[in-house]
Amino acid sequence: MTHFWQSDAGEHIRLHRRRMASLRVTVKTEAPTKKMRRGSQEKARQALRLAFEGDTLTSYARKQTNWPKPRADIALDIFVNSGSRNGARIDSACKWLLDELTGLVYRDDKQVKLLFARIGRPLNDPESLAFWGEDALPVTKVVEPQGASISITAQPRSSVLHDLRVASNLEEAWDPHKAVYGESRRSPFYDDFERDVLLDYQTLFDPDDEEQGARFRQIANQIDYRDQARQQKHVDLVFSSLFTDLPVDRFGVWRAARSRLAHSPYIFDLGTIPERGESEEFQQRLRRILEDRKHRFPGLLPLRARSGVSMILFEKPGHSKDLDNLVRQTLPAILDVLRPPRHDHQGWLADEPDLSASQVDIPFIEIAAIAADQSDMPQGSLVLGLSGADRYSSWWSLVGDYVARSLDDAYP
Repeated sequence: MTHFWQSDAGEHIRLHRRRMASLRVTVKTEAPTKKMRRGSQEKARQALRLAFEGDTLTSYARKQTNWPKPRADIALDIFVNSGSRNGARIDSACKWLLDELTGLVYRDDKQVKLLFARIGRPLNDPESLAFWGEDALPVTKVVEPQGASISITAQPRSSVLHDLRVASNLEEAWDPHKAVYGESRRSPFYDDFERDVLLDYQTLFDPDDEEQGARFRQIANQIDYRDQARQQKHVDLVFSSLFTDLPVDRFGVWRAARSRLAHSPYIFDLGTIPERGESEEFQQRLRRILEDRKHRFPGLLPLRARSGVSMILFEKPGHSKDLDNLVRQTLPAILDVLRPPRHDHQGWLADEPDLSASQVDIPFIEIAAIAADQSDMPQGSLVLGLSGADRYSSWWSLVGDYVARSLDDAYP
């Protein structure tokens, strides 16, 4: 019997039990914020609690294990679908949600150690598709409205760690970065070759000529955009390893990632998080770091490519931090200094957008709190990365889904 539970068949049964014991809830409501009217907040609050109490799968999960968890660390995946282009920003929605999930998922939101939250907005935002030399009005995409909703998946962090260990032992090695970008390690030769082609094309135009100069700058903007997207892939390569491989092989992974933290333009070591009375000093330090990086890499900052935000907090033993407060302490400066745009601003559009005035937004945030003794970072350190925006799942859920597919195929 012991041998059976060590086999893939036994692991498949355990995986099934973990999935059935996870809370999965979808609520058809707009995500409110703390600043909204009390009536709107109360309406959303009632809908959220009715979903947890009345949903069949949720009721089954609550019978399988004890929810809310009194002490267990929690992994939380949230997807907010806004019915409005000007709906709540993801950090504001998270602040309200994490407070409201107290008593439903956990006893204290400091139990949340893994957090992924993404916001979706209507696809009918006006987007200019007028290319150089063509007289065309901005085109508005027409799509069926999806309506507002909030989807929540909650599971113990121990379940996530179990999935990561199983994935590392499967016969076929799996790379979450490959699942997002299509290949695990692309040769830099191809990216450099494509960049050289654009540079050669740019030499055909005279930067001092009025018309040709505009085309010259247009190509320069496209080069900057491609460079930014490439740097975001580099961030995702590092953070996907830290989120999924570090809990399994902390020493080998940390040695490989440590040097990259110091040399990537889109990874920021923000130092230690503020203690009581140190918030103003932290904000000043944060802005200095961002402004310095912006000055050193003018082609990479300000941003033309949409960007998510990934963070890792190296926690002090016995000290928990509200992850949503970390977002609220860092995101305003990121939006103000780096100005991540709501839409990609490539270089091929006829009308050059004013980056200093373009609408800013963050499509998702992803945070992990890990023990500082898993690294050589000072306790309380916070590392931030600008991630590629086209990701709709957390790194750990991508691994968990792969494990589920692999074991379901073997034992349908």
